[in-house]
Amino acid sequence: MYLVSSACSIHPSFRHLLAFAFTVFSASSFAADPSPAIRHSERMPLSPKSLLLDIAVLNDEVVVVGERGHILKSRDDGLTWRQISTPTRTTLTNIEFVDDRYGWASGHSGVILATTDSGDNWKLISEPDPEISYFDTLFFDRDNGLFVGAYGEYAKSDDADTSLEMELIDEEGLHFYGIEKSPNGTLYLVGEKGQIFQSGNEGLGWRKLDSPYEGSLFGILCLDDNTLLIYGLRGNIFRSNDAGENWQSIEQEIPVMLTAGIELSSGNILISGITEEVFMSNDRGQTFHPIKQEGIDGTVAIAETTNKQAILFCGRHGVLSVPVESLDSALSKAILNNE
Repeated sequence: MYLVSSACSIHPSFRHLLAFAFTVFSASSFAADPSPAIRHSERMPLSPKSLLLDIAVLNDEVVVVGERGHILKSRDDGLTWRQISTPTRTTLTNIEFVDDRYGWASGHSGVILATTDSGDNWKLISEPDPEISYFDTLFFDRDNGLFVGAYGEYAKSDDADTSLEMELIDEEGLHFYGIEKSPNGTLYLVGEKGQIFQSGNEGLGWRKLDSPYEGSLFGILCLDDNTLLIYGLRGNIFRSNDAGENWQSIEQEIPVMLTAGIELSSGNILISGITEEVFMSNDRGQTFHPIKQEGIDGTVAIAETTNKQAILFCGRHGVLSVPVESLDSALSKAILNNE
C-alpha cells in the first residue's frame, strides 16, 4: 500500500503547439525537483488565459485545472472565472467529479488533490514523487477510483484520501493517456503505441485488445455498450461496433494530433486537437467533417455547458466558449457541401 499524505506534482510550461504536445503527453518533460508540489499556488490575474488542461461541469459551475496548480471556477458557463487557492504549484493535468461535491485533481510528481465542497477547497492527499505523473482519473463512487499515467502508472484507491495501491498492468511500461467507462460498466484504457486494455470488473483485471494502430492514442469515447471511438496521432480515428474486438478506420482529410473528444447531448460528436479545426459527426462517428473554429488550436479537453447552449474548449488558450448553434450550422453546411 502507498500511504497518502500531503504532496503534489510538476509539469513544465507550454510554449506554442510543439511544446504543448510534449508538455501534456511526454514524460520526458517531468521535473526532478518536487518542491513546487508542496507550495501553495499563487494568485494570477491572467490565470484564465493560461495553459488549462482539463474541465468538469457540475450542476451550476464549471471547474478547470492547469499549469502551476491553477484551479478556476465559473458560475456563468465560462464567461468569468475566479481562481481557487490550492496547496501546490505543479501542473494539474486532469479533474474528476463523482458527484457535485466530491472531486479529485491530479498531475505530475504524483500529485492528487481532493475536494468535498464542489472544488471551493482542496486538500493534498499524496506524497511528492517526481517519478509519477497522472494523466487521467476515473472514480466509481466517493471512495473507489483509479489513477493512470506515465510509464504504465496505475493506482487504485478504495478510501478516497487515505491510501493508494500501485499496480502493474503491462510489462512494457508505456504511458496511459485515457480511461473511460461504458454504460454497462466495462472499462477501457488507451495510451502510447496504440495500447488498448479492457476490464469487466472495475479494474481488478485487464485484458489487452488487438489495436488497429501503432501510434499513440489520446482518448476513447464509449457511445454505448459496444460502440467505441478511439483517436490519437496523425488524425487517426477508429470505430468499433463490438466492444473493441474489431476496428474500422475513419478516414480524415487533415492528419493532425487529436487530443480531446465528447459526445454531446444532441448525439453529435466532437473531436479536436492542435489545429483550429474541430471534427464533427452526426452519424455516431461513422463519418467526420472538419469545421473551422478560430482560437481552439491546442485543445486538450471539451465540455458541454449545463444549459446545452455552448461548448467549452480547454487548452493552451485557456477556456474558449463556442455556441452550439454555430457549430451545428457549420456541420450542416459541411454535410451539404459533401453531398
